Amino acid sequence: MSLSPPTNPILKRTPLFEAHAALGAKLVDFAGWEMPIQYSGVVDEYHTVRQAAGLFDVSHMGRVLVQGEGALPFLQRVTTNNVAKLAVGESHYSMACNPQGGIKDDIFVYRVGPDEFYLCVNASNREKIVAWLQAQKDDERLTIRDRSEDVAQLALQGPAARPILGHLGLPELDALEPRQCVAVSLFGSRSFVSRTGYTGELGYELYAPSEHAGRLWDLLLSKGHATGLKPAGLGARDLLRLEMGYLLYGNDISEETTPLEASAQWVVDFDKGPFIGRDALARQRETGVTRCLVAFELLEKAVPRHGFKILPNNTGTDSPGQPIGEVTSGNLSPILQKGIGLGYVPPTVSAAGSSIAVEIRGRLVPAVVVKPPFYRRNKHREA
Repeated sequence: MSLSPPTNPILKRTPLFEAHAALGAKLVDFAGWEMPIQYSGVVDEYHTVRQAAGLFDVSHMGRVLVQGEGALPFLQRVTTNNVAKLAVGESHYSMACNPQGGIKDDIFVYRVGPDEFYLCVNASNREKIVAWLQAQKDDERLTIRDRSEDVAQLALQGPAARPILGHLGLPELDALEPRQCVAVSLFGSRSFVSRTGYTGELGYELYAPSEHAGRLWDLLLSKGHATGLKPAGLGARDLLRLEMGYLLYGNDISEETTPLEASAQWVVDFDKGPFIGRDALARQRETGVTRCLVAFELLEKAVPRHGFKILPNNTGTDSPGQPIGEVTSGNLSPILQKGIGLGYVPPTVSAAGSSIAVEIRGRLVPAVVVKPPFYRRNKHREA
Protein backbone atom coordinates (compact mmCIF):
# COMPACT_ATOMS: atom_id res chain seq x y z
CA MET A 1 0.00 0.00 0.00
CA SER A 2 1.55 3.30 -1.07
CA LEU A 3 0.93 6.40 0.98
CA SER A 4 0.09 9.63 -0.80
CA PRO A 5 2.15 12.68 0.25
CA PRO A 6 0.91 14.40 3.41
CA THR A 7 -0.84 17.74 3.06
CA ASN A 8 1.87 18.95 5.41
CA PRO A 9 5.04 16.99 4.50
CA ILE A 10 6.35 17.40 8.04
CA LEU A 11 3.52 15.32 9.54
CA LYS A 12 4.00 11.63 10.22
CA ARG A 13 1.44 8.96 9.36
CA THR A 14 0.42 5.64 10.86
CA PRO A 15 0.15 2.47 8.73
CA LEU A 16 -3.64 3.06 8.66
CA PHE A 17 -3.60 6.51 7.08
CA GLU A 18 -5.02 5.32 3.74
CA ALA A 19 -7.83 3.51 5.57
CA HIS A 20 -8.76 6.71 7.40
CA ALA A 21 -8.73 8.73 4.18
CA ALA A 22 -10.90 6.13 2.42
CA LEU A 23 -13.46 6.37 5.25
CA GLY A 24 -13.67 10.14 4.85
CA ALA A 25 -12.05 10.96 8.17
CA LYS A 26 -11.28 14.55 9.01
CA LEU A 27 -7.51 14.56 9.44
CA VAL A 28 -5.67 16.99 11.70
CA ASP A 29 -2.20 17.60 13.08
CA PHE A 30 -1.94 15.85 16.44
CA ALA A 31 1.49 15.89 18.09
CA GLY A 32 3.11 15.91 14.64
CA TRP A 33 0.93 13.13 13.24
CA GLU A 34 -1.78 13.37 10.58
CA MET A 35 -4.56 11.70 12.54
CA PRO A 36 -8.36 11.29 12.28
CA ILE A 37 -10.16 13.67 14.62
CA GLN A 38 -13.55 12.29 13.53
CA TYR A 39 -15.39 10.21 10.92
CA SER A 40 -19.18 10.46 11.39
CA GLY A 41 -18.86 13.15 14.07
CA VAL A 42 -17.35 13.42 17.54
CA VAL A 43 -20.62 13.06 19.49
CA ASP A 44 -21.89 10.22 17.26
CA GLU A 45 -18.64 8.31 17.75
CA TYR A 46 -18.74 9.05 21.47
CA HIS A 47 -22.24 7.51 21.78
CA THR A 48 -21.16 4.56 19.63
CA VAL A 49 -18.38 3.74 22.09
CA ARG A 50 -20.66 4.14 25.10
CA GLN A 51 -23.47 2.03 23.55
CA ALA A 52 -21.77 -0.44 21.18
CA ALA A 53 -18.07 -0.23 20.25
CA GLY A 54 -15.56 2.02 18.55
CA LEU A 55 -12.26 1.19 16.86
CA PHE A 56 -9.41 3.65 17.30
CA ASP A 57 -6.06 3.88 15.56
CA VAL A 58 -3.62 4.83 18.31
CA SER A 59 -0.47 3.86 16.42
CA HIS A 60 0.85 7.40 16.89
CA MET A 61 1.60 6.45 20.50
CA GLY A 62 5.13 5.33 21.30
CA ARG A 63 5.91 1.67 21.95
CA VAL A 64 9.23 0.94 23.65
CA LEU A 65 10.55 -2.55 24.35
CA VAL A 66 12.75 -2.92 27.43
CA GLN A 67 14.22 -6.39 27.88
CA GLY A 68 17.06 -8.33 29.44
CA GLU A 69 18.13 -9.33 32.93
CA GLY A 70 18.53 -5.69 33.90
CA ALA A 71 15.05 -4.65 32.72
CA LEU A 72 13.24 -4.93 36.05
CA PRO A 73 15.71 -2.96 38.22
CA PHE A 74 16.02 -0.38 35.44
CA LEU A 75 12.26 0.21 35.26
CA GLN A 76 12.06 0.33 39.04
CA ARG A 77 14.55 3.22 38.91
CA VAL A 78 13.00 5.23 36.08
CA THR A 79 9.28 4.87 36.87
CA THR A 80 7.22 5.70 39.97
CA ASN A 81 5.06 2.60 40.34
CA ASN A 82 6.30 -0.77 41.63
CA VAL A 83 7.13 -2.86 38.56
CA ALA A 84 8.15 -5.81 40.75
CA LYS A 85 4.49 -6.32 41.63
CA LEU A 86 3.63 -7.11 38.00
CA ALA A 87 3.39 -10.78 37.14
CA VAL A 88 3.95 -11.82 33.54
CA GLY A 89 0.76 -10.88 31.71
CA GLU A 90 -0.04 -7.86 33.88
CA SER A 91 0.27 -4.12 33.32
CA HIS A 92 -0.10 -0.90 35.24
CA TYR A 93 -0.27 2.87 34.87
CA SER A 94 2.84 4.74 35.95
CA MET A 95 4.87 7.89 35.47
CA ALA A 96 8.43 8.81 34.62
CA CYS A 97 9.70 11.84 36.53
CA ASN A 98 12.67 14.16 36.40
CA PRO A 99 14.85 14.64 39.50
CA GLN A 100 12.60 17.51 40.63
CA GLY A 101 9.55 15.22 40.58
CA GLY A 102 8.09 16.78 37.42
CA ILE A 103 6.27 14.37 35.13
CA LYS A 104 8.28 13.59 31.99
CA ASP A 105 5.45 11.34 30.79
CA ASP A 106 2.61 9.18 32.02
CA ILE A 107 2.99 5.66 30.67
CA PHE A 108 1.60 2.16 30.72
CA VAL A 109 4.00 -0.67 31.58
CA TYR A 110 3.21 -4.17 30.27
CA ARG A 111 5.12 -7.21 31.50
CA VAL A 112 4.97 -9.60 28.55
CA GLY A 113 7.78 -11.91 29.74
CA PRO A 114 9.95 -12.48 32.84
CA ASP A 115 12.51 -9.96 31.55
CA GLU A 116 10.49 -8.33 28.77
CA PHE A 117 8.42 -5.17 29.12
CA TYR A 118 6.59 -2.87 26.74
CA LEU A 119 6.13 0.80 27.57
CA CYS A 120 3.31 2.73 25.91
CA VAL A 121 4.26 6.41 25.92
CA ASN A 122 2.59 9.55 24.61
CA ALA A 123 3.11 10.47 20.97
CA SER A 124 4.31 13.96 21.88
CA ASN A 125 6.93 12.54 24.26
CA ARG A 126 8.17 9.54 22.29
CA GLU A 127 11.55 10.92 21.17
CA LYS A 128 12.13 12.62 24.53
CA ILE A 129 11.38 9.48 26.54
CA VAL A 130 13.39 7.14 24.31
CA ALA A 131 16.43 9.44 24.50
CA TRP A 132 15.99 9.81 28.26
CA LEU A 133 15.73 6.04 28.79
CA GLN A 134 18.87 5.48 26.75
CA ALA A 135 20.68 8.12 28.82
CA GLN A 136 19.68 6.34 32.06
CA LYS A 137 20.87 2.93 30.84
CA ASP A 138 23.78 1.65 32.92
CA ASP A 139 23.50 -2.11 32.51
CA GLU A 140 24.88 -4.08 29.54
CA ARG A 141 22.28 -6.80 30.18
CA LEU A 142 19.60 -4.31 29.20
CA THR A 143 18.22 -3.59 25.72
CA ILE A 144 15.98 -0.61 24.90
CA ARG A 145 14.31 -0.58 21.49
CA ASP A 146 11.86 1.89 20.03
CA ARG A 147 9.33 -0.38 18.31
CA SER A 148 6.90 2.40 17.38
CA GLU A 149 7.49 2.06 13.64
CA ASP A 150 7.39 -1.74 13.65
CA VAL A 151 4.31 -2.25 15.82
CA ALA A 152 0.84 -0.77 15.24
CA GLN A 153 -1.64 -0.19 18.06
CA LEU A 154 -5.43 -0.43 17.77
CA ALA A 155 -7.97 0.17 20.55
CA LEU A 156 -11.32 -1.65 20.49
CA GLN A 157 -13.54 -0.02 23.11
CA GLY A 158 -17.17 -0.42 24.16
CA PRO A 159 -19.69 -2.85 25.68
CA ALA A 160 -19.71 -4.97 22.49
CA ALA A 161 -15.91 -5.26 22.33
CA ARG A 162 -15.68 -8.81 23.71
CA PRO A 163 -17.79 -10.62 21.06
CA ILE A 164 -16.17 -8.58 18.28
CA LEU A 165 -12.74 -9.63 19.49
CA GLY A 166 -13.99 -13.22 19.54
CA HIS A 167 -13.96 -13.21 15.74
CA LEU A 168 -10.17 -13.33 15.87
CA GLY A 169 -10.44 -16.93 17.07
CA LEU A 170 -8.11 -16.48 20.04
CA PRO A 171 -9.57 -18.39 23.03
CA GLU A 172 -6.81 -17.08 25.30
CA LEU A 173 -8.52 -13.68 25.25
CA ASP A 174 -11.73 -14.96 26.86
CA ALA A 175 -10.39 -14.91 30.41
CA LEU A 176 -8.45 -11.65 30.12
CA GLU A 177 -9.08 -9.46 33.18
CA PRO A 178 -8.64 -5.66 33.40
CA ARG A 179 -5.00 -4.61 32.91
CA GLN A 180 -3.96 -8.11 31.90
CA CYS A 181 -2.15 -8.77 28.63
CA VAL A 182 -1.33 -11.90 26.67
CA ALA A 183 0.94 -12.79 23.76
CA VAL A 184 -0.96 -14.10 20.72
CA SER A 185 -0.35 -14.98 17.10
CA LEU A 186 -2.09 -12.67 14.60
CA PHE A 187 -1.76 -13.52 10.91
CA GLY A 188 1.18 -15.76 11.81
CA SER A 189 3.11 -13.03 13.63
CA ARG A 190 3.78 -12.50 17.33
CA SER A 191 1.47 -9.84 18.80
CA PHE A 192 -0.10 -9.10 22.15
CA VAL A 193 -3.49 -7.95 23.38
CA SER A 194 -4.21 -6.08 26.61
CA ARG A 195 -7.45 -5.33 28.38
CA THR A 196 -6.73 -1.63 28.70
CA GLY A 197 -8.00 1.60 27.21
CA TYR A 198 -8.65 5.30 27.64
CA THR A 199 -12.46 5.40 27.52
CA GLY A 200 -13.78 3.84 30.73
CA GLU A 201 -15.61 1.12 28.78
CA LEU A 202 -14.81 -2.56 28.41
CA GLY A 203 -11.92 -2.43 26.00
CA TYR A 204 -8.84 -3.98 24.50
CA GLU A 205 -5.68 -2.70 22.87
CA LEU A 206 -4.07 -4.77 20.15
CA TYR A 207 -0.36 -4.54 19.38
CA ALA A 208 0.47 -6.11 16.02
CA PRO A 209 3.22 -5.82 13.38
CA SER A 210 2.66 -2.70 11.28
CA GLU A 211 2.42 -4.69 8.05
CA HIS A 212 -0.72 -6.40 9.39
CA ALA A 213 -2.41 -3.23 10.71
CA GLY A 214 -4.66 -2.69 7.68
CA ARG A 215 -5.76 -6.32 7.58
CA LEU A 216 -6.58 -6.29 11.31
CA TRP A 217 -8.45 -2.97 11.03
CA ASP A 218 -10.57 -4.21 8.12
CA LEU A 219 -11.30 -7.55 9.80
CA LEU A 220 -12.50 -5.97 13.04
CA LEU A 221 -14.69 -3.39 11.25
CA SER A 222 -16.19 -6.09 9.04
CA LYS A 223 -16.92 -8.54 11.86
CA GLY A 224 -18.14 -5.82 14.20
CA HIS A 225 -20.48 -4.08 11.77
CA ALA A 226 -23.51 -6.12 12.85
CA THR A 227 -23.01 -5.09 16.49
CA GLY A 228 -22.69 -1.40 15.67
CA LEU A 229 -18.90 -1.04 15.58
CA LYS A 230 -17.66 2.17 13.95
CA PRO A 231 -14.25 3.78 13.52
CA ALA A 232 -13.70 6.52 16.08
CA GLY A 233 -11.33 9.46 16.10
CA LEU A 234 -9.30 11.41 18.60
CA GLY A 235 -12.14 13.88 19.28
CA ALA A 236 -14.38 11.18 20.75
CA ARG A 237 -11.39 9.67 22.55
CA ASP A 238 -10.67 12.94 24.32
CA LEU A 239 -14.30 13.37 25.37
CA LEU A 240 -14.47 9.79 26.64
CA ARG A 241 -11.27 10.09 28.66
CA LEU A 242 -12.37 13.38 30.21
CA GLU A 243 -15.57 11.78 31.54
CA MET A 244 -13.30 9.28 33.33
CA GLY A 245 -11.03 11.99 34.72
CA TYR A 246 -8.06 10.49 32.87
CA LEU A 247 -5.08 12.78 32.46
CA LEU A 248 -3.92 14.26 29.15
CA TYR A 249 -0.23 15.06 28.92
CA GLY A 250 0.41 18.65 27.90
CA ASN A 251 -2.95 19.76 29.29
CA ASP A 252 -3.37 18.28 32.76
CA ILE A 253 0.24 17.27 33.46
CA SER A 254 3.72 18.25 32.34
CA GLU A 255 7.27 18.50 33.68
CA GLU A 256 6.00 21.50 35.66
CA THR A 257 3.59 19.32 37.64
CA THR A 258 4.23 16.38 39.96
CA PRO A 259 2.15 13.22 40.47
CA LEU A 260 1.15 14.50 43.91
CA GLU A 261 -0.11 17.80 42.50
CA ALA A 262 -1.94 15.87 39.76
CA SER A 263 -3.81 13.84 42.43
CA ALA A 264 -2.03 10.73 41.12
CA GLN A 265 -0.15 9.83 44.29
CA TRP A 266 -1.52 6.30 43.93
CA VAL A 267 1.02 5.62 41.15
CA VAL A 268 3.96 6.55 43.38
CA ASP A 269 5.39 3.74 45.51
CA PHE A 270 7.72 5.32 48.04
CA ASP A 271 8.46 1.93 49.65
CA LYS A 272 9.95 0.18 46.61
CA GLY A 273 13.35 1.83 46.92
CA PRO A 274 15.14 4.64 45.06
CA PHE A 275 13.72 6.03 41.82
CA ILE A 276 14.30 9.22 39.89
CA GLY A 277 12.34 12.03 41.52
CA ARG A 278 11.69 10.16 44.76
CA ASP A 279 13.52 12.60 47.06
CA ALA A 280 11.70 15.62 45.65
CA LEU A 281 8.34 13.87 45.86
CA ALA A 282 9.03 12.73 49.43
CA ARG A 283 9.76 16.35 50.43
CA GLN A 284 6.56 17.49 48.73
CA ARG A 285 4.58 14.78 50.50
CA GLU A 286 5.97 15.98 53.83
CA THR A 287 5.40 19.71 53.25
CA GLY A 288 2.17 19.34 51.29
CA VAL A 289 1.26 20.56 47.82
CA THR A 290 0.28 24.14 47.08
CA ARG A 291 -2.13 23.14 44.31
CA CYS A 292 -3.90 19.99 43.26
CA LEU A 293 -5.85 18.78 40.27
CA VAL A 294 -9.60 18.42 40.83
CA ALA A 295 -12.63 17.44 38.80
CA PHE A 296 -15.58 19.82 38.69
CA GLU A 297 -19.08 20.16 37.24
CA LEU A 298 -20.68 23.44 36.22
CA LEU A 299 -23.98 24.29 37.91
CA GLU A 300 -25.26 26.30 34.95
CA LYS A 301 -25.34 25.49 31.23
CA ALA A 302 -21.93 26.43 29.80
CA VAL A 303 -18.77 24.76 28.47
CA PRO A 304 -15.42 25.12 30.27
CA ARG A 305 -12.29 25.03 28.11
CA HIS A 306 -8.56 24.65 28.61
CA GLY A 307 -7.04 27.87 29.94
CA PHE A 308 -10.21 29.33 31.48
CA LYS A 309 -9.65 30.90 34.90
CA ILE A 310 -10.96 29.34 38.11
CA LEU A 311 -12.03 31.78 40.84
CA PRO A 312 -13.63 31.61 44.28
CA ASN A 313 -17.40 31.37 44.10
CA ASN A 314 -18.26 34.78 45.51
CA THR A 315 -21.89 34.73 44.44
CA GLY A 316 -23.81 37.58 45.98
CA THR A 317 -20.77 39.81 46.44
CA ASP A 318 -19.58 42.76 44.39
CA SER A 319 -16.02 41.44 44.08
CA PRO A 320 -15.27 38.42 41.87
CA GLY A 321 -11.91 37.94 43.59
CA GLN A 322 -8.63 36.91 42.03
CA PRO A 323 -8.10 33.71 39.98
CA ILE A 324 -7.09 30.74 42.12
CA GLY A 325 -6.43 28.26 39.33
CA GLU A 326 -6.96 27.30 35.73
CA VAL A 327 -8.98 24.76 33.76
CA THR A 328 -6.70 22.17 32.14
CA SER A 329 -9.39 20.12 30.35
CA GLY A 330 -13.06 20.86 29.81
CA ASN A 331 -16.05 20.01 27.63
CA LEU A 332 -19.79 19.34 27.61
CA SER A 333 -20.61 15.81 28.73
CA PRO A 334 -23.14 14.30 26.28
CA ILE A 335 -24.50 11.93 28.94
CA LEU A 336 -24.62 14.36 31.86
CA GLN A 337 -25.57 17.30 29.65
CA LYS A 338 -23.46 19.62 31.75
CA GLY A 339 -20.05 21.21 31.54
CA ILE A 340 -17.30 19.16 33.19
CA GLY A 341 -13.59 19.73 33.59
CA LEU A 342 -10.30 19.29 35.38
CA GLY A 343 -8.20 22.07 36.83
CA TYR A 344 -5.67 23.06 39.47
CA VAL A 345 -6.86 24.79 42.65
CA PRO A 346 -5.46 25.37 46.16
CA PRO A 347 -5.90 22.44 48.59
CA THR A 348 -8.37 24.52 50.61
CA VAL A 349 -11.01 24.13 47.87
CA SER A 350 -10.02 20.69 46.60
CA ALA A 351 -12.43 18.50 48.59
CA ALA A 352 -15.52 17.13 46.88
CA GLY A 353 -18.40 19.54 47.40
CA SER A 354 -16.18 22.64 47.44
CA SER A 355 -17.67 25.62 45.64
CA ILE A 356 -15.69 27.37 42.87
CA ALA A 357 -16.45 29.39 39.75
CA VAL A 358 -15.15 29.33 36.18
CA GLU A 359 -14.83 32.50 34.12
CA ILE A 360 -16.45 31.88 30.73
CA ARG A 361 -16.66 34.78 28.29
CA GLY A 362 -16.56 37.38 31.05
CA ARG A 363 -19.17 35.61 33.18
CA LEU A 364 -18.55 33.68 36.40
CA VAL A 365 -20.27 30.30 36.18
CA PRO A 366 -20.68 28.49 39.52
CA ALA A 367 -19.21 25.00 39.79
CA VAL A 368 -18.71 22.28 42.36
CA VAL A 369 -15.72 20.01 42.91
CA VAL A 370 -16.64 16.34 42.48
CA LYS A 371 -14.92 13.01 42.90
CA PRO A 372 -14.03 11.51 39.51
CA PRO A 373 -14.99 9.74 37.37
CA PHE A 374 -17.90 11.76 36.03
CA TYR A 375 -19.19 8.64 34.24
CA ARG A 376 -19.46 5.04 35.46
CA ARG A 377 -20.09 2.31 32.94
CA ASN A 378 -23.10 0.00 33.07
CA LYS A 379 -21.61 -3.49 33.09
CA HIS A 380 -25.04 -5.00 32.40
CA ARG A 381 -24.84 -3.62 28.82
CA GLU A 382 -21.71 -5.58 27.99
CA ALA A 383 -22.22 -8.42 25.55
